[in-house]
Amino acid sequence: MFEAEYARRRTTAEAEAGRICSGDTVYLAGGPLLPVDFAAALHRRAAELHGVRVLNYLPLEPLALLTDPACGDAFQIESIFYNTYQQEAQRLGRCAFLPNHLRNAARDWTHGAPEYDCLVLTVSPMDKHGCFSLAGSACIELEVLPRARRVVVEVASRAPRIFGDVTLHVSQVDAIVESDRYPAALSPQPPDEVDRQLGRVVAELVEDGATIQLGFGGTINALAAELKDKRGLGIHTEAMSDAAMELLRCGAADNSRKSLHRGKTVTCFTMGSHALYDFVDDNPTTLHKALSYTNDLSVLAANRGMTSINAALQVDLTGQCASESVGPRQISGSGGQVDTAVGAQMAPGGKSVITLRSTYSAKDPDTGERRLQSRILPVLPEGAVVTLTRSNTHFVATEYGAVCLRGLTVPQRAKALISIAHPDFRDWLEEEFHRIYRL
Repeated sequence: MFEAEYARRRTTAEAEAGRICSGDTVYLAGGPLLPVDFAAALHRRAAELHGVRVLNYLPLEPLALLTDPACGDAFQIESIFYNTYQQEAQRLGRCAFLPNHLRNAARDWTHGAPEYDCLVLTVSPMDKHGCFSLAGSACIELEVLPRARRVVVEVASRAPRIFGDVTLHVSQVDAIVESDRYPAALSPQPPDEVDRQLGRVVAELVEDGATIQLGFGGTINALAAELKDKRGLGIHTEAMSDAAMELLRCGAADNSRKSLHRGKTVTCFTMGSHALYDFVDDNPTTLHKALSYTNDLSVLAANRGMTSINAALQVDLTGQCASESVGPRQISGSGGQVDTAVGAQMAPGGKSVITLRSTYSAKDPDTGERRLQSRILPVLPEGAVVTLTRSNTHFVATEYGAVCLRGLTVPQRAKALISIAHPDFRDWLEEEFHRIYRL
């Protein structure tokens, strides 16, 4: 029965891309749901199209329709979260950022919008009940699905079959494209010595039995290694990463003390290595829920001991966190930082931790030489986006230590933050604070 429905809908990426017209709106799912074959076929039609509005976030593989200068005005991209490829598209004048909190992403991307002409995403192979599972993510796709005039699934033969709010029935699908591939993968970033020291600092703030939210990067991977001797950790996180998998594998995290979804890892999307996709495949202990649930403030607050761990690019001496831009240049997005930082602090015994390396290397515009720069600054650079306001900043950690800003005045905050800045910049920071604030 369902096999016949499947066969009637089977087509090719070229045929589906051929249906797109100039001026259409195409929702092209991101992360592990990226429909790679369809995206490539659509790019091959660039010379025939203009003004195609493409909604996409966090592509894990290079997309020529984003970065190929020859596309001209064929595609106009909108995104709720950037990575390198969308930064390049913005440089080409082809990508615009939509400010948002991820808990509201589905609402914001449909606000005042007409129907999508086409929604395309990657799924796992169909089961005997005629159901596909989304290939590693429950972000917003099922919430925006009713807006789509046409739904196209790219069936990745090696995609993980996951549990949670991720089921799509063949009757909800208009076209099926088959693809013999894994979902797009992300290799874990190996930590360096600064990451390892920062991981040790943050690990001191994580208590046995805490429910944690953590993401990606060298610091998070180092933190996972430092948490291996903890007991009874729970995981409630928007992003299921290789670091979270390692905590579950070593037994530090078992979800046994969670006050919500006990015994289950709760996430919105899985993004990482092929080993991680294999880990969540057919794994009923990992639940994938929509961003509107995982990042809901009341849901986060219901997790006793909720501990949110996020990264910033720069922090000023009052505690403002710039986590998504360098000056006015968009680097990533606010993501779930505000959601999880605020929600965690609403939880009984909860805490929010903002991590950052104390310095970075940048080219001197006058000499061309690379110089060490402080990430803790007297004031943020002109145009910098404040992702987390100072009133919502709880703990800040660098490789030199962690400070709690709750209940501190501005001068007290400055003193605390200077104490965890790189030693080479502490005198300068103190002088600048007194010069700027007259305190």
